Amino acid sequence: MERERFEQRLLRIFTEAGYSPWDLLTVTPDELAAIRGITAPEIRAVLYVQGRLASEPDNIFRQRALAALYREAWENR
Repeated sequence: MERERFEQRLLRIFTEAGYSPWDLLTVTPDELAAIRGITAPEIRAVLYVQGRLASEPDNIFRQRALAALYREAWENR
């Protein structure tokens, strides 16, 4: 069996929990903790991305991250 990539697993867990891929940017830590099957490294990764987006002054990272999330959601629909 092929090992599932970290990003794919995270998006699958979010989808199974009823969240859309871009909800990853706005989900609260309390909501993250309540998601079934999510691990501590995945929670840390989500919080890191949220913090990085919030602190980016020129929005280049934010635009790239959103484009990647939309592309991933489109390919997995």
